[in-house]
This record gives sequence, structure tokens and C-alpha cells, in this order.
Amino acid sequence: MIIGLDVGTNLTKATNDGSKVIVFPSLVVYGEEKDWSLKGENKKVYIGEEAMIVSQTMENVEVLRPIHEGRVMHQSYIEIARYAVDVLGGAKIIATGLPVKSSKKERDNVSNSLRKALNCEVILLPQPVGSLIHMGKKTGVCVDIGFGTTDVVVLFDMEYLKGDTMLVGIDDIYSSLELFIRNEFGISITPEEMAKLLLDGKEVGRIRGGKRIVVRKEDVMQSYEEIVKGWVDRVASRVKMLLEGLSTSIVENLVLTGGGSLLPMVYEEFQREFEDIASVVRPDDPITANAKGFYKLAKMVKGETVEEERKSTEKEEKKTAEKEEQEEKKGKRR
Repeated sequence: MIIGLDVGTNLTKATNDGSKVIVFPSLVVYGEEKDWSLKGENKKVYIGEEAMIVSQTMENVEVLRPIHEGRVMHQSYIEIARYAVDVLGGAKIIATGLPVKSSKKERDNVSNSLRKALNCEVILLPQPVGSLIHMGKKTGVCVDIGFGTTDVVVLFDMEYLKGDTMLVGIDDIYSSLELFIRNEFGISITPEEMAKLLLDGKEVGRIRGGKRIVVRKEDVMQSYEEIVKGWVDRVASRVKMLLEGLSTSIVENLVLTGGGSLLPMVYEEFQREFEDIASVVRPDDPITANAKGFYKLAKMVKGETVEEERKSTEKEEKKTAEKEEQEEKKGKRR
């Protein structure tokens, strides 16, 4: 089985068919044993949604994200990958991505550890490549806006030309807006609540001083618009520096992907910034596009081998079933 795995700073996305994608928080929590266990189990590692709940309710726990400021947090990355593979029922090949500017040592460590921990073959790619492959583009530029970083990659006929990892993600937007909310309303809200406020228009509230304080989307949009314009200008300036001197045939379409591209105004501001350079396009689902692309590439490269192994397994299972059926019939005749 092939799995396309995109481990992001904030969310992990994984698929074993290139279509259905599981999505869960990229959180790993290491904790002490609880005084009471009502399930008859004692866990010391919590992943995803469970980790998010545990981190908010339990004391003396260590909360880790697999990627921090563009660097791979080795062990938590392996724990996240193991969890995704277990949920999807195992893997013979994992295609996954790391930040473009991750060091060769980091890439080797992750690749070797994944092979050893999960007993599978590993294909490692620069993170934004998945979205280009998902959209059927062998040549192009992709800007992947994540929670903690923004990655850029330039490909020509599936060959890596150049790229960059910027320590600028949507967490910068959230932090600036959270400061405004604290000053204006006197409450703090989490990144998850910020996403629901901006993307879903859901109000966020707290009880403070015996009163119910509520923040609505319309309350923050003026400040948000100013923050986004400055943020996009910073990112676009770095991308333009990377594109300087490139052939226009390479930059015919500039792909904008990642969860950050779905925030209000971000896609439109990028279109405005690059209107004299390229047409800015976006995948149908920017959050899951990398995982789907990783799966697609692995299937193109390794698909025949996996299919042969699957057919061989099915053939052996069929033989075993037939043999058991024959033995059962013999037993009845006796």
C-alpha cells in the first residue's frame, strides 16, 4: 500500500488512495501516567485530536509539534507518521515532504528513521512539490503557505531548480490579530479559534469579570485587512527575489497552496502582487493537495511494484482458502 503523507506544523494530512484524506492536528503529547485509568490502559504518547484535548486538561505534559520554525523535530515527526500509517492500515511505501531548506542531515535522519520504525520504503520530497504534481504540472512555481513557514519551490520538467523556506506563516497573522483582540476586548483566543473566526465566521467568547465577552468576524476585519496586506507584501517580495532571472516559460502559472491560501484576502492579494509576472492559481483543496500529490507521484514511480505485490498476496490468499476448503470437505467425507 502507498501512503501520501503531508506532516505540517499545524495539521497532518494522509491518503492511501489519492482521494480520501485524513486530517488531524500535528500534535504529540508525552505525559506522565494518570492516577486513574477508566479504559484499562496507560498511555504516555497522545497524537492528534486526543493530544490537543490532553494538552489543555492535563498537567506535567510535554507538547511537541513535528516541525518548528522550519526545523524537523525528529521523534515527534516519527510518532505522527506512525499514527497516520496505523489509521490507514499500514504502508509499504510512504511519500512525504519536508521544508525545502531542511538540511541533508535532517532529511537522512527522517528517511532512515521512518524506514526503520515503519518497515517501509520512503520517498522524500520538498513539501510544495505535492501540489504541483496534484495539479499535473511538471514545470512551475509553488508557494505553500503553512502555519509556521512558507515554502517555495521552482521545478522544470520535474527537476528541482531552486527553493526557499521562510519563517513566515499564518501564525504571524494570527499573533498580530490576537494582540489586537487582547487590547480591544481583553481576552486571548487560540489559533484554532482564530481559524474558526476567520474561515467559518464563528464567534469566539470568554467569561471575564462575570461577563460574557464575544468577538465576531466583523469586529476584527479592519485590523485583519491591514495585517494581511503587510504580510503578503513581505512574502511576495521574497518570492519575487527567488524568481528573478527565470524564464517566463517556467513561471507561466504560479501555484498558491496550503491552508494559508484559504484565509480571507490572501489569494486575492497574491493575485494583485503577481499580476505583472504570472497567473496565480490554486488547487481545489489547498489543505490536502500536497498529500494527494505525494501519493500520485509514488504511484507513478512505484505503483506497478505495489500492484504486483497486491496481486501476489491475493493469489496466495486464494490458494490458502481453496486448500482449507478442500481439507474441510475431506474431513466431512471421513
